[in-house]
Amino acid sequence: MDLDLTELGIGDGIWEVVATTRSRDGVPNAAPLGLRCREGDLSILVFEPSRTLENILDTGRIGVNILQDPLIFVKSVVGDLDNSYYTDFNGFPVINGAEAWIILEAKLMERGAAYLFTLVPLSARRNFKAAHPVNRGFNAIIEALILATRYSIMDESERGGILRCIEHMEEIVRKCGGDREHEAMAILKGYLHSIQELEDVLQ
Repeated sequence: MDLDLTELGIGDGIWEVVATTRSRDGVPNAAPLGLRCREGDLSILVFEPSRTLENILDTGRIGVNILQDPLIFVKSVVGDLDNSYYTDFNGFPVINGAEAWIILEAKLMERGAAYLFTLVPLSARRNFKAAHPVNRGFNAIIEALILATRYSIMDESERGGILRCIEHMEEIVRKCGGDREHEAMAILKGYLHSIQELEDVLQ
């Protein structure tokens, strides 16, 4: 199917979603997963051992649930979601109340420390006027921005820690962000550099 990913809030980068799969016997499972998008092409990396990987290998299908509920993200890691969390979309388990659903065919491309699957959309539905997938790169920009605004009021002893945190955020932006996140981080680093240069002049 032709799918305009931008209608679901997805551009280039890695988007944190809750993936749903099912076993051969039809038992649903949910787990957080990074949905990779590069120029409209979708892929995922899945590590073993995991029920998600077993189910994908068994059925060749995966559901992507776009949502921002932190409880569902956490509960899908620490224990199985009970059946009340699931509903059916075109014969596949998805999460109740998600902003959008995408059902995809998963094709195994590489097998190593992780399994790389390319994804082909089969069906999709947006359940609200807009969908807001979670992007770690965007979130890292916000965290780095907060740290940067505190830099000039911190003691010298605290500034090294702030810069290390910002460097860590920059790595996340480089890995998960798209063009706008990359540009935003470059501007933020330029801002920090100008502050440091000004303080060197004043000293």
